[in-house]
Amino acid sequence: MGLLLCAGMTVVSADTPGSSDFPGIDRFPGSEIVNFQRDDNTVYALALGRMQRAAGTVAPSNAERFSGNLWRITYRIPDGFDAQEVYNHFRSQLLVAGQRELFACQGRGCGSSNFWANDQFNNRVLYGPEANQSYLASTFQVTAQGQERVGYAALYVVTRANRRMYAHLDFLELAGAQADEQRAGVLATAQAMQLRLQNDGVIVIPGLSFNEDDELVDEQGLQLLAEVMQADALLSIYLVGHLADDQPLETLQQRSMNRALAAQQALIRLGVDADRINPQGVGPLAPYCRPGPCGSRIDAVLQ
Repeated sequence: MGLLLCAGMTVVSADTPGSSDFPGIDRFPGSEIVNFQRDDNTVYALALGRMQRAAGTVAPSNAERFSGNLWRITYRIPDGFDAQEVYNHFRSQLLVAGQRELFACQGRGCGSSNFWANDQFNNRVLYGPEANQSYLASTFQVTAQGQERVGYAALYVVTRANRRMYAHLDFLELAGAQADEQRAGVLATAQAMQLRLQNDGVIVIPGLSFNEDDELVDEQGLQLLAEVMQADALLSIYLVGHLADDQPLETLQQRSMNRALAAQQALIRLGVDADRINPQGVGPLAPYCRPGPCGSRIDAVLQ
């Protein structure tokens, strides 16, 4: 397999003609681009929930629309690799310091793979058994070729019934005021988090991830928050869980409370006194934050 290096982007000779990796995001070793598309100045619906059919329409249970420049890249993964390894390869590049996981699912929790392949990504090669799929929506910020790029990413990894594995990525690159707003919202250090709390009285905690049972599986942002609270012994906060999904209000309020409680327990493990943390869950009742999306998040609010 031949390799061509062009302006910091890897192009493999077996790739679809005219295609390339997204700048700053490395492909999985040995993979090939089998589908590539770019659309500038387009409106993109970022899926933030499982795919479903409702009233005859296929759509994610939650989504937000953004305008920007869209890159769509589908990779064929070499045989013999584990799907979780491929998923983690891309996830670790997307969720660098300060970036936010907006939604994630695995297996049947994602809904119909047919809907993801044909309705969300318009690429039938991505159709496979529902048990063999993983999805992640996140913010991203990368620097490559002397240029910083920010926006939203969607990652979908699927193993088809014939055992061929594919990784698909959508990158929506923001520009202008939208890009500036997202850059300003990045909280990559404890110092940046402390300053935002002092100025605004509230932050969306970055670097958090919950599984389908609302158990905390990634607490990077809470480690920064613990540093802030240990540096200021007088600081007390509300931890406010938010969750929007296609479920009854009472269920979403309880689930968001469970997530806030899980975040509280993590802060306690990190050395913060329990009486300085007041967890609350409001479900979908406070949907606004900047920058978005805002449907699934944990806020730290000064008491």
